[in-house]
Amino acid sequence: MVGSLWLLAATSAHIAGAIFQRTTTAVMQPLTADHTLVAVQATTVTYLFSAPLYWVLLMAGRRRLQENRLLDAVPHTERRDRILSGLSHALRRCPPAHRLLSRFIEKEKKHRWVLTVLPFLVGFVSANLLAQFYVTRLPFSAGNAITTLGPITMAMVIAWRADRKGLPLLLPLMSAVGAALMIPWGQRIDLLGVLAALAGAVSSAVMVSGGKAMAHAGILLKGTGLSMVAGLLLGAPSLLWLPWSGGIGEIAIRGSIAGVLAVAGSALYWLAQSPLHLPTRLAGALSANGPALTSVVGLALLGQEVVMITMIGIATILVASVLNAALTGSKDEEAAEIAKYN
Repeated sequence: MVGSLWLLAATSAHIAGAIFQRTTTAVMQPLTADHTLVAVQATTVTYLFSAPLYWVLLMAGRRRLQENRLLDAVPHTERRDRILSGLSHALRRCPPAHRLLSRFIEKEKKHRWVLTVLPFLVGFVSANLLAQFYVTRLPFSAGNAITTLGPITMAMVIAWRADRKGLPLLLPLMSAVGAALMIPWGQRIDLLGVLAALAGAVSSAVMVSGGKAMAHAGILLKGTGLSMVAGLLLGAPSLLWLPWSGGIGEIAIRGSIAGVLAVAGSALYWLAQSPLHLPTRLAGALSANGPALTSVVGLALLGQEVVMITMIGIATILVASVLNAALTGSKDEEAAEIAKYN
């Protein structure tokens, strides 16, 4: 009984985190829709409020969080080492380039966290910026559905490479079909919005992969904070062109709300995955529910209607994620989950 309640709490925290993160984008959407702000300004304003709050909370809880220092990160570097070793071998006939690469490899071994954080940082900033861009050109749920195809495709590729070509491959494909049903094919589709959403799909896949690498290295919370700071620094010049003469009050209010929601979403994700120990398999299945949750946020905050074909897409995604969580685990995974929650 206690184990079931614990698992329910972990699942609820994960879903709440997903809703908060999507609400962050929706809160700023009216400002970009009426051209008060461009996408980079809206994203930077969110970071302006979220980054300081995130780091204050991180510093306040650093003893309890027990994360590694960045310099003490222990990432999985086998694949990286093979690539660098291959490049070093290939450049032996070019001494200047070989010496330069050797120095880089020496530095990289002392600061292994840098190349571990970098993919997540790029994916995090790019995904947030692209979300603010395409949300003004596509229905909220449709843009997110396209973006979700990135992580879903990555899951299918991993299943294919691991020679798991039954349900582990079929159910992510079912989620992809559900996401595709949420795209308004019968309507006029903004090409730039679709391209931005497709780029967001790639960024989301990179962010998911990078997040897993940082979690293995024990620096996920610090990596998220660095990404917020990096996004703020990169977008800071855009703040010079904010409409200071009018509307600054609404920008500040919406930015502060979005910042708090962004931090709350990150905190809830961490709560689900760390103290509550949400099984990785279940977390992956729940992540496919993104388009369905986005439809709820779009309906509640932006008044965007949910048509019948979208509802079918939502139902398809939900069924696929439930089946994925219930049927695709190995016996070892299921035994580990039972032991963890009982």
